[in-house]
Amino acid sequence: METQEIIDHKLFDQEIFKDFRNHLEEVVIERFEKYGDELKNKHFYFLKITKTPTRVNYHTFDFQKLNEISRSLINGMTSLGSIPNRKFWNKYFDGGIRTISIFQNDPENFPSINLNYIVYSDQDNLDVRVNSQLSTRIKMIDPTLISKFEYIGSYDFSRINEYLDSSTNFDQNSQPMEKLGQKNIELMVFNVLQRPRFIGGLFKSNKLHLVKG
Repeated sequence: METQEIIDHKLFDQEIFKDFRNHLEEVVIERFEKYGDELKNKHFYFLKITKTPTRVNYHTFDFQKLNEISRSLINGMTSLGSIPNRKFWNKYFDGGIRTISIFQNDPENFPSINLNYIVYSDQDNLDVRVNSQLSTRIKMIDPTLISKFEYIGSYDFSRINEYLDSSTNFDQNSQPMEKLGQKNIELMVFNVLQRPRFIGGLFKSNKLHLVKG
């Protein structure tokens, strides 16, 4: 069966998918409100990790392997300067949230898949202090990854919400998408059904802080 026979090109405009996007935001709001008082003195940061297939490596792209990037960065034992990623992450970040967004800026180009992290910490100026080391660790996981790390500010959900991105926008029937294969296309279409991934303190319902390793 051809891919275009099972996927409606207007899929992303259907109300049910808009409802899922709204639901994701509601889940995040509920979790942040639960810990609102304890988050007031935290510093919030935004980390975006982008994976974009190219004409020379698209045949190795696997959407399901994106979770391995997160695991390697947050819980991995790969070391830089004798400090494993897991210890590095726990040293600087107390918790956060991760979503995935997909954007194809042109039907002639492959889509960019973004791992979007909103993280918080007791520590200020991490966007200056650890940006270089964080970027290096990400490149060690996959040299084709591009990252951006920036400061959001103190706790203000309306401001944080501006960085909450789970959008899914691409032309399913474009030639680059067809090259990625039916399995990847189906998984990417249903990215709109994702649930937010809570990390550290926001993952643990019984306490705020992740125990430092």
